[in-house]
Amino acid sequence: MSVQSTSLFQRQATGLVREAGTWSTLIYNINFVSIGLMMLFVLQLEPAFYPGGNMLVSYLMALAVVLPTSFVFAMFAAAMPRSGGDYVYVSRILGPRLGMMSSFINTVWWFIYGGVPSAFFARYGLGPLCRNVGIMSGNQALIDLGAWFVTPEGTIITGILLVTALVVAFSLGLHVYFRVQNALFVVAMVGLAVIGFVLLTGSNEQFQANLATYSGVPNAYQDVIDAATATGFTEAPFSWYWSLIPITWIYLELVFNQSSAYIGGEIKRASRIQLWSMPLTAVICVGVAMLLTWLFQQTIGTTFLGAVSWDAGATIGLSSAPTFSELAAYMSGSTIVAVIVGIGFVFWSYTWLPGQILNASRNLLAYSVDGVFPARFGSVNERYHTPVFSLVIVGLGSIAALIVYATNSDFTTLTGIVAFIVSFIIVSIAAILFPRRKRDVWAASPVAWTWGGLPVISIAGVVSLAALIVTLWVFLNDPLAGVFVLDGFTPHFTDESGALTKDSIRLLITIGTVLSGLVVFEVSRIIRARRGVRLEAAFEEIPVE
Repeated sequence: MSVQSTSLFQRQATGLVREAGTWSTLIYNINFVSIGLMMLFVLQLEPAFYPGGNMLVSYLMALAVVLPTSFVFAMFAAAMPRSGGDYVYVSRILGPRLGMMSSFINTVWWFIYGGVPSAFFARYGLGPLCRNVGIMSGNQALIDLGAWFVTPEGTIITGILLVTALVVAFSLGLHVYFRVQNALFVVAMVGLAVIGFVLLTGSNEQFQANLATYSGVPNAYQDVIDAATATGFTEAPFSWYWSLIPITWIYLELVFNQSSAYIGGEIKRASRIQLWSMPLTAVICVGVAMLLTWLFQQTIGTTFLGAVSWDAGATIGLSSAPTFSELAAYMSGSTIVAVIVGIGFVFWSYTWLPGQILNASRNLLAYSVDGVFPARFGSVNERYHTPVFSLVIVGLGSIAALIVYATNSDFTTLTGIVAFIVSFIIVSIAAILFPRRKRDVWAASPVAWTWGGLPVISIAGVVSLAALIVTLWVFLNDPLAGVFVLDGFTPHFTDESGALTKDSIRLLITIGTVLSGLVVFEVSRIIRARRGVRLEAAFEEIPVE
């Protein structure tokens, strides 16, 4: 490393400790993707609401647009192994205003999205587990408990308990969390393995017979298809367009394969581990999901998957569409299998949440270290080496978001991803300019590669930028994304009466979150300037460890 680049690392330490090893980092990224949730959305939504879509093609398309951004983050995380992720990269390359804008988008939405997986914990995890085991064992109390979990009251209470438990665990040190994370990951993967075994050894005839038994409907399989068809469910020949549009539901999870970038200051051998763990995470998750999805298609059938979601489980006496773990349990005919796969899916249901809480808290710490936020946000407990104050703030914000999400149907799951895409676009531009704007840091980094005379990270940035533009277009064209304001390339922001549609309003709110970081920085700059401090000076060096 050159003398000049070494001098960039001379500020006082934060107090964070590098505790995440190879497996913990890989699992952390896989968890933030959540193979289970990714499959849930694909299996429940694409066959039902995207006629002509091919689920396996959609997975591959999503992987194709995610990998370039994954490589950008991986190379940045190796070059600048600091907590705060894109805040560090962009602020040091494009300047503090764009850095704060890019990063604060993520922070705001991690606060907002804190309500989503904490709600999923009850809605898709505990609720279906109790319902499924109750139905298969004939236990009405479990069925009733499952119904309670998916009520707003049940969702909020269990979500608050989950958020609180995670904040406490994170406050005690990452080594505590990683031990629990790694153990529960094994449980979740065992659940998926059991599902795979059940599908490999089962048959469509077996599924039909068991479904009739557990639902009490003699011809349940065909009745579900007939009922859905009678109310508008349709199928269509293969369509590239309708295979592309539902990648929104895969991108929602898959793009966060680079989650470990935000805790870069707490990863051992970060310059090596980060390089391969992020893209490998994306490949592993898509590979597992594609295999299991194909098995569901072969045994249960794509038509039934679409029909039962369209019908929302009504024909077989359910209050909501069954999850894929419930369908696999029916296939097995075993209550024990229902318990195993159900518990496994409970874990997948909330695994976004730990990363959201951790990443948002590390962003708050990074802002504080640079003087954008008050020093309290950057305080690190000397015993546990954790930013307890920031963790508590994120936890409280997540609980507030949970209450809103559980009680307001206008809070749509996909809306905020448009804001994340804008953030990733800014990061991609930073990658393109990195070798020119911070040549010493780039040249001294482990990613100072060239291809055809061009820096590899700049090439990756160009490809990532193109992929992100395509992805943004897809989100704005998806009728279920909550920001459906394009029909091809034709905008439609108003309804027949001339009023803004709900999707347009959501898009405007999203744009507001994009601009919020710039506002926060300018307010902080003015306050600091009145105290005789030039805030921009902090961004002339790489942040502390």
